[in-house]
Amino acid sequence: MPTINDVARKCGVSTRTVSRVLNDRPNVRPEVRQRVLAAADQLGYRPDPNARALKSGRKQVVGIVANSVSSDTTLHRIEVISKLFATSGYAVLMQFAESPEMEDTAIRSIAPRCDGLVIFSNLHSAHAPALLWLDSRHIPFVVVDPPVDITFPAVHIDRRSGYREGVRYLVQKGRRELLLVVESFRASERIAGFMEGLEREGLRFRSSRIIHSAKGFKGGADAASQVLELIKQEHIDGILCHNDKIALGLLGALQKQGIAIPEQLSLIGFDDDGYDAYINPALTTIAQTGGDVGAFIYEQLKNAIEYGTTIESKTFGTGLVLRASA
Repeated sequence: MPTINDVARKCGVSTRTVSRVLNDRPNVRPEVRQRVLAAADQLGYRPDPNARALKSGRKQVVGIVANSVSSDTTLHRIEVISKLFATSGYAVLMQFAESPEMEDTAIRSIAPRCDGLVIFSNLHSAHAPALLWLDSRHIPFVVVDPPVDITFPAVHIDRRSGYREGVRYLVQKGRRELLLVVESFRASERIAGFMEGLEREGLRFRSSRIIHSAKGFKGGADAASQVLELIKQEHIDGILCHNDKIALGLLGALQKQGIAIPEQLSLIGFDDDGYDAYINPALTTIAQTGGDVGAFIYEQLKNAIEYGTTIESKTFGTGLVLRASA
């Protein structure tokens, strides 16, 4: 296994300089920093987390508590966070929690073993006991995309603007009889954006133009009968969906009933999952940012752990990815 001495010899610097680079310390010339990082990567060198923990007094472990990973975007964020912390010499402790109760238990269980936590949250309270507990123990943490507004450090996703943009795009394409198909979880953000989009385009909102579906591919397929009725009765010509899975389930069911997409009906999903470009027709969707969210979380949490800096909250936008379905 390569050592810090091997890295130092390969790039012709002292072990102290290598240590400063690998610990992200200042006062290293950019060209030297780049050379050290390249040498460490070529040799496959990774800092010994046990040695670093003894020296720093830290555990060199970061915890991730994740709710149901239902989208490629969320999975990509977890992957980016894990890889970046691993490269910095941290082990990553992962635990899934399918409900607020499980999340509370998971947070209290793994936090004592970690220097900081990333929480992909199901919590439905701005004053969730587990978050108050973490804060009281001065354990750094970031909440990712919480369902409610919270006072703790968090990364938020602006879904409303994506649905406003989706409505605007459909109207520009000549679609004026629009429908929204949503699950129950996080529906309010999507409904608000849909309504705001209609208002901005001078279109009347009708509550009958919102269909509440079950989750996933089956939820979309099962909603097709209601959608077909509205197509016949109200000449629906554009649909925005809660996510890509519902859109794909709906797409298949409508095609089986002879609905031509996009000729007769435009369809937009949400998430930009990996399969979107490969179905027929390829799915237009509202994309969240993925890797840059993960990189932001890593940077904020690592600096809080190592330097005691305050973790900043940030809102990330969404945007249309145009394909053949709309």
